[in-house]
Amino acid sequence: MSELGHLYRDSLRHHASEPCGFGREIRATHRHEAYNPFCGDRIEIRLRLAGDLIEATAFDGEACTICLASASMLCASAAGLTQHELAGLERALVDALKPDSPSDPPGELAALAGVRAYPSRVQCATLPWTAALKALE
Repeated sequence: MSELGHLYRDSLRHHASEPCGFGREIRATHRHEAYNPFCGDRIEIRLRLAGDLIEATAFDGEACTICLASASMLCASAAGLTQHELAGLERALVDALKPDSPSDPPGELAALAGVRAYPSRVQCATLPWTAALKALE
């Protein structure tokens, strides 16, 4: 495995073992629970908004390593974004995980690029992000 591959794998492990926002109480203004029946992932995403700006994010649930890491990355990156910017990150992640995608997800989300080779696990990586967007509807 390449040095970059090890870095990405280590990033996923770190986010899954010490997830950012897990179990944190944030006085959420928006929330949504999502379930992936193929893997058994269940994630509740909570967001606190001030106008269109995301002030804080948190999550709870039981999920595989990929889903936990992705939810942690969402919590680490969403504060300070607008709803539109969060939707853009979700779209970039979904597009980058398509089998024929020529590019990796942006920023720290690039650690999820390895999921592309396992189509059945793509929903594990995207579930927290789609739950966040559902919460904002």
